[in-house]
Amino acid sequence: MMGAPKGNNYWEFRNKHGRDFRYTPELFWDEAVKYFEWMSDRVWNKKDPIKSGEMAGTLIDVPTQTPMSITSFCVFADIDENTFQRYEKEVGYEDFWAITKQIKAIIESQQFEGATVGAFNPNIIARKLGLQDNVKQEFSGEVKTTPNIKVTVVSSKEDDE
Repeated sequence: MMGAPKGNNYWEFRNKHGRDFRYTPELFWDEAVKYFEWMSDRVWNKKDPIKSGEMAGTLIDVPTQTPMSITSFCVFADIDENTFQRYEKEVGYEDFWAITKQIKAIIESQQFEGATVGAFNPNIIARKLGLQDNVKQEFSGEVKTTPNIKVTVVSSKEDDE
């Protein structure tokens, strides 16, 4: 088998460079809408004890909504999370920018609202969203203390004269 001759221009005959996008921006948004609908139908059951009465303490299934995430959206859309991040940030993907921002806003809103009403664990969602308690503060450094020095003045009779 013989290679291409040196100095050739065969690359100029290509119709395109690189792979095709899996989605156009419009199809990407359509896929996101399908994901939102699918997630609204997904229900997890959490175990909660009956609080009072004859059956108090018995665990029952309480249906709860499933939190959305960028990770689960990417699995649903069959794309890598790096692809989502490229759509969101890199030059050359400007048509996807507004769509990825909207998808992210909807997912974060659903997570926050779910944690607020108690459907999701607030600590996990707060960490996922990068929220922190403003009351909690960390200090580092050295603490220096001055010992209590007690001064007692003793007077003698000679000093009083």
